Amino acid sequence: MAQVSSHLTETPFGEVNAWRNEDGSVRVKATVQMKPSVEHARTGLAIDGSNSMSELFGGDTQLSAFFSGLTKPNLVQPVARKISEYLSQFDSNGQVRVIYYACGPAGSQIQEIGQLDAQSIPKTEFALPKSPGRGTQICPAMRYFCENFADVPWTICLFVTDGLLDDLEQAKALSKQICEEMKDGRRGFIKFVIIGLGSEFSSPDTPASRALSELDDLDEDPEYGVEGQDLWDYKLARDLKTLDEIFAEVVSDQVILCSGASVVDSLGKAVIPEDGSSYSDALPALLRFTMSAGATAFTLHLPNGMSVTQDISSVL
Repeated sequence: MAQVSSHLTETPFGEVNAWRNEDGSVRVKATVQMKPSVEHARTGLAIDGSNSMSELFGGDTQLSAFFSGLTKPNLVQPVARKISEYLSQFDSNGQVRVIYYACGPAGSQIQEIGQLDAQSIPKTEFALPKSPGRGTQICPAMRYFCENFADVPWTICLFVTDGLLDDLEQAKALSKQICEEMKDGRRGFIKFVIIGLGSEFSSPDTPASRALSELDDLDEDPEYGVEGQDLWDYKLARDLKTLDEIFAEVVSDQVILCSGASVVDSLGKAVIPEDGSSYSDALPALLRFTMSAGATAFTLHLPNGMSVTQDISSVL
């Protein structure tokens, strides 16, 4: 499965994924961008605190004044404040729980920043952690949020990183465990969105990009996937047009937008919805359908006469 780059995604779509079947037909999973309103929702933000993030944090803040001219601007702080403010507005308690992860000698420690609200976020300093990690382990941060939001019915947590994960296989196994707990009703809904920033994500073919894509596609993985559960979503910071895109994969096929719609592929043929229903009866916020072999785009026609065409040739 491949995801159409955010800057190539047409409004109102939030995320578009496509992949070819063996017979040449094309499966598509597309969401209509919307910010859900969820009672008792909680939010979290985990910022990579490994050594590789040092430059993005502005360099070594412990340098003496003699070397002050060598430091660079802190690029993490404005991003962290913006994301924190956004998540706090969605959080039912008006707070976002923020941590650094990948701290300590092995990159396996957590440094808590705290629960931040609209008043405290602008005053919070997002500086280089006290003990930057020499590796990047994401599992401790995953466990942290799962433990602190254990009894919460709906949770979304963002992870910001600049490179490879040293515990990718362990993260996959832990993800499967979390998904099994959700499927069995032992925990509420939880969504992890990982945001890649920096040169390690300059193209989809870099090792860092491929690793995060693996997390994003775990629901399709025969070893780690759990039916009906899609824990991870992956975004590139440079491609984000709006923070509403972090909700791209949490919309539901149970949310009906309208009736009287239709979707046709670039060959002029009606697409085949996976659930067998007709979009003329009900257009959901989450679309899953199959297009004809050779099709490279699809067009959504709305009952008010408006239409939008989404090209997917970039991922075929």
